[in-house]
Parts: sequence; C-alpha cells; structure tokens
Amino acid sequence: MNTVPIQIMDLTTLKAVVFELSQEIVPSRFETAQQIDSHTIQLGLRTLEKLTWIEISWLPESPIIVSIPPPKKYGEKSTLAKQIKHLLVNLALVDITQIGFERIVRFKFSSRPGKEIEKELIVELMGRHSNILLLDRSGKVITLGKQIKESQSRLRPIGTGDIYTSPPPLKGLVPVLSEPFNSWKENICLVPSTFKNSLKDTYQGISPALTLQIVSSDYNESLKIINKPVTSIELETWEAIYKRWKEWLLDLENSNYTINFEGPTDYIVWGKKESTAKNKKIGLSLSIYYSNKIVERKINSIREKLKQDLANSKGHEKRKLDVQELLIKNISEYTTMQNKAKSLLTLPSPTKKQIIEAQSLFKEAKRKKRSRESIVNRINFHKKKISDIQCCESFIDSFLYEENEDNKNKLESIIELKEEVEEYICIKKNNSKFKLKRKKETSLHIKEIQSPSGLKIQIGGNNRQNELISLKKGKKGDLWFHAQEIPGSHVVLKSSDGIVDETDIQLAADLASFFSRARGNKLTPIIMVPIENLKRISGSLPGTVSHRGGKVLWGKAERAAKYFHHK
Repeated sequence: MNTVPIQIMDLTTLKAVVFELSQEIVPSRFETAQQIDSHTIQLGLRTLEKLTWIEISWLPESPIIVSIPPPKKYGEKSTLAKQIKHLLVNLALVDITQIGFERIVRFKFSSRPGKEIEKELIVELMGRHSNILLLDRSGKVITLGKQIKESQSRLRPIGTGDIYTSPPPLKGLVPVLSEPFNSWKENICLVPSTFKNSLKDTYQGISPALTLQIVSSDYNESLKIINKPVTSIELETWEAIYKRWKEWLLDLENSNYTINFEGPTDYIVWGKKESTAKNKKIGLSLSIYYSNKIVERKINSIREKLKQDLANSKGHEKRKLDVQELLIKNISEYTTMQNKAKSLLTLPSPTKKQIIEAQSLFKEAKRKKRSRESIVNRINFHKKKISDIQCCESFIDSFLYEENEDNKNKLESIIELKEEVEEYICIKKNNSKFKLKRKKETSLHIKEIQSPSGLKIQIGGNNRQNELISLKKGKKGDLWFHAQEIPGSHVVLKSSDGIVDETDIQLAADLASFFSRARGNKLTPIIMVPIENLKRISGSLPGTVSHRGGKVLWGKAERAAKYFHHK
C-alpha cells in the first residue's frame, strides 16, 4: 500500500514551536480542552488579546504540538479531555520548557504567575513512545494519553498514580557550537559508515530531515552525499557541511526561527532564508502542513482499501459469470434435442421405444430451456454487478487527477464512495441509526466549475452525487453528458440558468471524457441528453439512468484536464 511521506516534527522544529508558543501564550488562562480522536487533544488558552488554541497529537507516525485556528466544537465524550478540563480549570499557564535535545515539553500551570506550580502537562514526542501526561504538584500521574503496562515496557511502565520518571537519557554527544572542525569531523568518522548513519549515531537531536538540511540546500545533492561513506567525502564538502552545522547551532542558541517550504525537505525552520509560508507563524503553518498530510494519508488508505475490495468483488463476480456462461454453453443443445424428438415422431411408423425416447427428449429439452432462462438472468445480473464495480473504480481513479481539490472535500467524497461500496457492492451490515443520519444529510461536495460563458458545470464524484445533480437538482433546460457505454461521472451543464454557447457544450463533453474510464483515449464518444429525458432505473445503483434520444459528441480529456486544473 502506498503511503504519504510526512516530515516528522524533530527536535529543531519542536524548539521553534516551543519558543513561539512561549512568546504567544505565556502567561495565559486555561479555558477548555477537547479530544478529537484517540490520539489528539486540543487546548484553549486565553491571553489578554484572544483565545488561542494548540493541538497536541501523540500519533506514532507524526506526533506534534502546533497552534491551530479556532476548531469546531467536539462532543464531551472524551474522559481525558474531561479530566484535563476539570483539573486545569482556573489555572494559568506560566511556563513552557524544553531542555537540551530531549523531545519532552512541559506546560506548567499555577494559580497565577509567580506562585507554586500546581500541575504539569508533559508531552513526549518520541515516535511510537509518544504520550501526554498530567502530573500533580508531587509529580504523580493524574491522567495520561496511554497507559504503559509492565508487559509493554519493563523499563518505564506508566499508569495513573505512578510517580513520573523521565525516559532513558539520549545516546550520543551533545552538539556544541564551540567544537572545532577537526574534533567534529573525527567524532563522526570514528565508526566508518554512511554520513547519515554516522551523524545520527554520534550526536543528539539529529533527524533524517535535519541531516538533509545540514548537508545542502538542494535535495538531490544532499541525498547523494548523506549516502556516501564518511571515508569517501572530500575535505571541501566536510567544510561546507560544518559551516551549515554551525549555522544550525547558532540559530538554536539565538532562537532564530522562521518557517520555509522551499529546500531539501518539506519544510525547514532554521537558516537565513526569508519565510515563504503564507502564514508567517510557525505553529499555524505546521498545523496546515500536518493536517493536509494526515488527510492525504487517510484518503490514500481508504482509496487503496477500496481498490482492493472492488478488485476482489470483481474477481468474484467474474468467476461466477464464467460458471454461468459455461452452463449455458452446455445446455444450448436443447433445440437439437427438440429436432431429434420431432424427427422420431414423424417417422412413418415409430416404435414404442422411439416414442418413449422422443418424449424423454422433449422433457429434457423443456427442462434445459427453463434452465437457460434462469442462467441468462444470472449472467445479466453478474454483468451488471461488474459494470457497477467498474463505475466505482472510475470514481476512485478520478481522485488521482483532482490536484487542486481541497483535501477535506476529497476525504468527504471518498468516505461517501466507501459507504456506497459497502452498501451496494461489498455489502456490509451498517448501523441503522447511521443510515438514518446519512439520509438526512444533504450532499456533499459536488465538483462545480464555471463554463467559458459563466454557466455552472456540475460533476458527480460518486453514485449519490450523480443522482443528485442529474435527477434531484437537475432542471428542465439543463444538459446531461456521459461517456457512451463507459463507466464515469455524470456531467450537468446548467443551461437552464442562461444562454448556452458551443464552447460550454464542448467543455462539458470534454469533462465527461476526463471523468470517465476512457480518460486515456484521445477522443471519447459522449452522449448529450436534455435532462428531462432522463429516467432512473429502479433496483440499480443510485444515479443509474436510461434516456430518450440524445446526441453524440466527441470529448477530449486532455483539453478538459487543463481547464479543470486551471479553474
């Protein structure tokens, strides 16, 4: 299964975020907490100017602390959020600390600045060992994100009521700005290995992203050097790397941070380059980055699972179809039986034995004929199932080409498609309450762009959306487009809203080609039908229609792709 690469929040990024938060929310009054999923909690802290939100996640793949815009309100079901809310009420955040090269952040709370610390919220961002813990003034764990039992870790089991103990100390040397070049180089070269491994094993606070950033500002150049054995790196290269190493340490020492999305990694928070982020705030920029990446990962995961489920279902239906087609081939000789029986009965003087044989042949032919009708019905059923699956596959394929679509909208659309597949293709027993809730919801994130004349063109992203735009919201005067005899999206040109132009019609035909399984063809036959001539086929998937009349046009997917992505 493909995965979406996410740059881990390393020590350097964590220091940058902690420094920024210290400037923005210390001191502040704790106001509220909410947990949005099993590994993410959001805290609201009020300063004199505004209510500021931070998000803490201990997701093993990408643990983070970031600032976030005001989130939507979630339910009060989370025990952890309720406990934090109850235990921190009326307390002030008076300090945020992160020491040395440890990826542990302490949020310290007291009744007011200058008073004794009453509670500490500890966040450990250490990959699969990440956690969040709330301590009382004696250092005892009151509540935490995940319990660590002795069976999981004999080294450091953690549960409510335990005295908090820090993780084992980091291995390696502490990077020091004053360390001379020769000493630094010798330390890295002590154990001959690739540069990336030697640097990581020698010094604390080194991540794969930081290694790339320190070596060069160019990704390909960095990748080439970090995979070289330390013994084969030229002195000139060592000196250039050491210079950037010193720049990194100087920025850490002076808390000189700025976020930049250009460089050898997805982002970089140190260096002299001016920020290229739309939002100059590091925490907010990172929240957008991680939110998009996590949503991309979810989309990718659902899409791959759907593709596999549909492929399995299609294989299953094809095997059933092959069996039925073999059966019909074996019983197609019933007409031969009938003719043989007739020839026996039309003999000048058939014997009793011949008459019995003829009757037996008629009976067997009649049985085979009845069987043939039921087998034909089953063949048609399996062919329809395969066609439905191919239609769903075309919707999945279209997600790969929607580069400019908002990720959250794409996630909603693919979840809708997943529900359709589970309901109509890979049938699963869904909760009746959920079904009722889903029926009440209106769709959905319909893809919609403007035609050259300013008319709306709507594109269905799944079967329910196809039905919505074509049958439920389509008006007399609208035009409907679909790839002829090919699975794909419905495209509706809202020509009832104004005067339609030939360029609008051609664009709609091109879009119907682009959002179909014929996307790779140079030209695709597209059927154009007035929307009032459509009729839903009962007992089929939502959006399955028949039509009267229509006109065949030629759609060019390549032309539609340029227009769609531009818009």
